[in-house]
Amino acid sequence: MIPTYSIVLSTIEKALRKLMEEYQRVRKSLWDLVEGQERNTAQLEKIRAIVKQRWGLNRGNKKEESEDDEERSEDNPRESQEEGTLLSASC
Repeated sequence: MIPTYSIVLSTIEKALRKLMEEYQRVRKSLWDLVEGQERNTAQLEKIRAIVKQRWGLNRGNKKEESEDDEERSEDNPRESQEEGTLLSASC
């Protein structure tokens, strides 16, 4: 009877080892995913900051351009309209 218990315990021990190995593989994979997610989040934050900065700069440039257009239209309304037509046609 003792040899039977020994065989059963040995089989259970092998199964537990395999489960632990699989657990360690899954744990490592999940940890790699978390680290990858952290890197992606950091990259997205950098991209967000760059886009925000450029968008802010573009908004500043557009304000300057619209002020220039207003000045031109005050000086010569026909010339300003023609430039606007040419600019919109080239886009």
